[in-house]
Amino acid sequence: MAAYAARMGGPLRVVTAFVASYAAGFSGYLFINPATLSWYENLTKPAFAPSQSFYAVVWLIVYGAMATALAIVWTKDPRAPHTEGWVRFFFVQLLFNACFLMFFFGLHAVIISFITLLFLGFMVLSLAASAGEIDRRTVYLMIAYLLWILYNAYLTIGIWLLN
Repeated sequence: MAAYAARMGGPLRVVTAFVASYAAGFSGYLFINPATLSWYENLTKPAFAPSQSFYAVVWLIVYGAMATALAIVWTKDPRAPHTEGWVRFFFVQLLFNACFLMFFFGLHAVIISFITLLFLGFMVLSLAASAGEIDRRTVYLMIAYLLWILYNAYLTIGIWLLN
């Protein structure tokens, strides 16, 4: 039984990584409706603001990259203390990720959304910095996610300043 559990642990962790990452995005998406999209469309946006459809597609790709990073780390050496801490911290940042969408679209709390992005950026930077000890590929995936967060911070503070 223990051998079976050990064999199934890897695939289960991979599935869990993808389900958890996309669930964070979906939970934030629950706050987006026609009224919030109308609110967003009527905002003055900074230069280089993407269309709503481009924004959605990139988030889907980013969630996939996040899930892949988690799956790599979680299956590499799941019982290592460093891995366990990394995985826990990853799940905490997923909560902040969902909160960003909730604050921005659900509550229209733009400055709180920006502050959430700052915390999220710090967490993702920390995850990227510590991932090198586990697997170098994860560093690149987390850096791509960090760049997307920084871009969102630019858009969010720009919207706050312009509106």
